[in-house]
Amino acid sequence: MSKRSQGTSRPGKVKAALVLMTMVSGILSGAVSAHPDSSGTSMSGMEASEAGTQISVNGHTLAAQAHMNDDLTDLRVPLRDVIEALGLPLKWDAKHKAVLIGQEQVPSAMLDSVEMRHHAQMGHIGLYIHGQRAKVDADPMMMKNSVYVLAEDFAQAMDLKYTYDAGIHQVKFMTQAAADQFTTEQKQVEDVLNGVGMAPHITADGTKEFTLTAGLHDWSPLKGVLTTAWTFNGQAPGPTIRVTEGDRVRIVFNNNLPEPSTVHLHGLLLPNAMDGVPGLTQPAVQSGKSFTYEFTASHAGTFMYHSHYDDMKQIGSGMYGAFIIDPKQPANAADNGGTLTDSTKTDHDYTMLLSGFHINTTMEGEEDYYTINGRSYPDTPPIEVKQGETSRIRLINIDTMEIHTMHLHGMDFYVVARNGSPLTNPERMNNVMLGPGETVDLMFRADNPGNWSFHCHILDHTMNGESDMSGGEMGGLVTIVKVKP
Repeated sequence: MSKRSQGTSRPGKVKAALVLMTMVSGILSGAVSAHPDSSGTSMSGMEASEAGTQISVNGHTLAAQAHMNDDLTDLRVPLRDVIEALGLPLKWDAKHKAVLIGQEQVPSAMLDSVEMRHHAQMGHIGLYIHGQRAKVDADPMMMKNSVYVLAEDFAQAMDLKYTYDAGIHQVKFMTQAAADQFTTEQKQVEDVLNGVGMAPHITADGTKEFTLTAGLHDWSPLKGVLTTAWTFNGQAPGPTIRVTEGDRVRIVFNNNLPEPSTVHLHGLLLPNAMDGVPGLTQPAVQSGKSFTYEFTASHAGTFMYHSHYDDMKQIGSGMYGAFIIDPKQPANAADNGGTLTDSTKTDHDYTMLLSGFHINTTMEGEEDYYTINGRSYPDTPPIEVKQGETSRIRLINIDTMEIHTMHLHGMDFYVVARNGSPLTNPERMNNVMLGPGETVDLMFRADNPGNWSFHCHILDHTMNGESDMSGGEMGGLVTIVKVKP
């Protein structure tokens, strides 16, 4: 479980100014290329000594690559590709031989100063960020018909977090927005794990009313990775809905997505009109419209809700959540040290929705970030219990295509329910398989102190990102069960 050590020391700065010489007259008179010309102009001393250095911006791997110079002192990245990945405007000022980043205008007096004119005449490329000249130790330079900048200089000028991982040959940039999003969603992730349900509005007749609003929202499955998720109430997974069997339930669904959608209550016994299947039990809910689902919570168990329109995209991008129906008579059988059953009273009740995100892969392929409750290891919140305590874990496989086999180290567990129905004869094991759309309730007695891995045993589900698939660092569907003596 040890993480691969990451080298974060930067390649050294340029020791002397690099003069572009023969490249300047032919290249700088035109626009900056959006994509390097494969026929290429010589890098003039910046030939990549280590081809294949990837660039990642908020977890998204770029097609372009970074380049190291011959003596391994300078690591440069293609400016346009990185700026486009950040979603910022970029402009080439041919007159002043300068790259302008951002919407802000650069004052003419600054560009036309004696210093800047001399700078351009000497063949140097100016770099201006949000209307101000960037403070960098080495000027940008032209390589393969594109402007390249020193990676760490650029990160400092743009206020980005920067690391260079020598182990996987990757330059990583992270924005403050990605870091903030990760922090913002932490409580949402922990509430799902701990089975905390969203607070209902109780109507005069006792109906428990919930509101689910679908919309696009930033989501961070791993620190430094940012994606656009399709969400319920701005989170992926959506908030847990928790009721008691026999409750009258109303769900008001508001669709703020750019396409139609519905809500399907998976595994519940419902009136046909409330099943959420577009074109069969109801028309799809159009953008800007609403639909109300109303039913009685039929029987206790672990269930789920999810979109049932454009399923691969909407479910595969986060539109799902846990739906838990607690028994009218709470479990009260004491743990007597024998077989655990669905009626055994537990000290903890956890929920884990197993799925993933396509950050650098297509919807038709495997996810490259598998998640537990929207988070990939090592950022999955741990389960923390005391020795002797008993816990229930509600596993929900809401993956669009993948089977998951969850394995607990150090202890056995009992499978006490499947797909919302208790088992008459719970089976003792340490590895359980769930197909897409299945739920499993397991219970374990924390009788072995230590930090124990709980992970999917399909091992390419325990890696983060394409670049790490063949590495030694674990990620994805992994969490830690901490048993304190």
